[in-house]
Amino acid sequence: MAERRDPIELFRLATGFEPYEYQRELATRETPPEVIEVPTGAGKTFAALIPWLADPASPRRLVYALPMRSLVEQTASVVRDALARLGETERIPVHVLMGGVEPADWRRAPDQRMILVGTIDMLLSRALNRGYGESRFMWPVSFGLLNSDCRWVFDEVQLMGPARTTSAQLAGLRRALGTALACETLWMSATVDIETLETVDHRLRGDVVRLTDADRAGALATRLNATKTVVRADLNGAKQAELGKRIASLALDHHVPGRRTLVVVNRVETAQDVHAALSKRRGADAPALALVHSRFRPPERAARMAEALAEPGPSGTIVVATQVVEAGIDMSSACLITETAPFSSMVQRLGRCNRAGELDDATVVWLDRGSLDPKAAAPYDPADLDAAAHAFRELVGTSASPVRLERLDVPERRPIDAVLRRVDLLDLFDTAPDLSGADIDIAPFIREDDERSVFVFFRAVDPDLPRIADEPAPHHDELVSIPRDAVTRRARWLFDHVEGEWVRARDDQRLPAGSTVLLAAGEGGYDPRRGWTGKRKDHAEPLPASDEAPESVGSDHASAVGAWVTLTDHLAETRRAAEGLAADLPTDLASAVRDAAALHDVGKAHHAFQEMLLSTVHDEDARRERAASGVWAKSETRGGRHVRPFFRHELASALALGRDHPPLVRYLVAAHHGRVRMSIRPAPGEEHPLGEPTRFALGVCERDELPAVRTPVGVVPACVLDLSEMELGGGWTAAAAGLLDRLGPFRLAYLEALVRIADWRASA
Repeated sequence: MAERRDPIELFRLATGFEPYEYQRELATRETPPEVIEVPTGAGKTFAALIPWLADPASPRRLVYALPMRSLVEQTASVVRDALARLGETERIPVHVLMGGVEPADWRRAPDQRMILVGTIDMLLSRALNRGYGESRFMWPVSFGLLNSDCRWVFDEVQLMGPARTTSAQLAGLRRALGTALACETLWMSATVDIETLETVDHRLRGDVVRLTDADRAGALATRLNATKTVVRADLNGAKQAELGKRIASLALDHHVPGRRTLVVVNRVETAQDVHAALSKRRGADAPALALVHSRFRPPERAARMAEALAEPGPSGTIVVATQVVEAGIDMSSACLITETAPFSSMVQRLGRCNRAGELDDATVVWLDRGSLDPKAAAPYDPADLDAAAHAFRELVGTSASPVRLERLDVPERRPIDAVLRRVDLLDLFDTAPDLSGADIDIAPFIREDDERSVFVFFRAVDPDLPRIADEPAPHHDELVSIPRDAVTRRARWLFDHVEGEWVRARDDQRLPAGSTVLLAAGEGGYDPRRGWTGKRKDHAEPLPASDEAPESVGSDHASAVGAWVTLTDHLAETRRAAEGLAADLPTDLASAVRDAAALHDVGKAHHAFQEMLLSTVHDEDARRERAASGVWAKSETRGGRHVRPFFRHELASALALGRDHPPLVRYLVAAHHGRVRMSIRPAPGEEHPLGEPTRFALGVCERDELPAVRTPVGVVPACVLDLSEMELGGGWTAAAAGLLDRLGPFRLAYLEALVRIADWRASA
């Protein structure tokens, strides 16, 4: 293992600055704290990054979980810049999790140090085994990797909602149930309600890092005492229809040429209205405009954010934004114009005004709309807005500096969040849908109801089609996150993992949070400058799609690798890959991973699989010659069709091993594609491939014959497959449940992931 590096010198090289005192303390600690509570703009990202970089013994994956997409891109940029200064870009990759097909798959290198940056939706859903925007068959891999060998950093805790409680429960349950390798959790924010991190299964040790007296008197003093004079703008009684124009007028009145004015409102629609009103009033010397909110596709969102962060020209810049700029965005304005929000959010918004204390005349224009009913106050609680408004009335005419704000004690509602219990986590381990085809809904553990979203993408398809076949999986650049009820009155399709097609949702169907939804581009709804509008006149041009098909129950994309590979060779390669991946595990678990890797594909000797591979050879004589020359694991080209719908070779593999093999090895063999895990049962609508009155599941039939297979751990003899284990009380489910009870969900899923990754590496 590499030696620990000097963290202070590393900090200087990565940032170009001397660390603040609290950062110096963090950098020199043996273990990270539980909580970092320091004001916005005080360098929390570096405070979490540098100690991890300096210590090669820390968990391999540093996971930044953020409440908003805009924070993800900003944090990823900051981290990449620091790694570039250190010359570590190649050795330590940064992966941004946005859903859809990613340019590089972080899951393929669990033995490499890496940094993951994503929203709490993307990351926590994966840590709960229900990854948003991810193939359901990949859920166990992400679940296993994100609950072992990780240091989680939850930034801007006050914006996390129910995810805050879930993050604490996961930390407690990892401690109680055990993990394969260490998994740590760190929470950060300018305003942390410590008590909300105390849950039924999680207790804090009281290890909280805050600013030191030296910080307050030293280099941070200018930031902490930055002038931000509060001015009240009376918008009592302003109707929603006129709100955008009135806020736009205030922005123009208070804007100073050559500087940045930041307007922060509570709703995307209001931000779009303000931006539209400002666009109409522009002249030759008008300020540049930028619109930033959560409902953009990644390329357009990056372009809008670049406009917002660009150095203002002679006429200055007016940035119109929603809550996405509250935290994590290194943006400063000479004038901040803001609607009332809960006080913790107001503190964050004020952190975007005169951020470094560089101005003597910075202004905060507080838009006082008076008391609002619940509909007008949404997405916030009216009581929270009233409490914040009361505090700001006392600040009018004075400076709302960070030092002044932290002296105020303003009450906020503590919502009763859904609590992830141990039984919930164990239920989530099983990724098979229930008998009605539904999955456990994890949305209550991540977002409040009115914040739950779906991910939509646009394709040039006929809106009248009930089903769409052969439509590629979305690339992450295509996806835009919108409220799930925003697509109720239009054609929309969800991917059916059984049929392998995009199937039109019913008109009355409420889509599950986190769904990936195909929309017809011709029905509009998106504008590159304004983002998602929902309006038919705004036509979205589809972006280039990925070249990957979505995974279905019967798909075997990885069986075509550009060359013919024998089954014996593939098993040997997979075992070699598993040896390195399992090196850090206890001996018994490492042995199970190695043996499972050596045996995982013996079911490919089944005639149904061999016929599928050989069907890619179109010349009959060449096909016979290929069939006679070996038993194959991989083919040269794609396009093979199963003679048995839904056929799963890994089920045949597990059955071929028989009950005399260790249950853990058999389970890992069966589970290595994510289709067969806690139970054995036919796919929905599956019929017996041979039309016989015998047991069958996933294309495997009772009394199917499998020839002998030579493996790195000996010969698996020829056998007749027995499916009695699939029956109630037949043994498979009981054995799997026993493993879950003995090893716990986190260890068992991690072992699954290693076998799958060893297979990927051998296939590559």
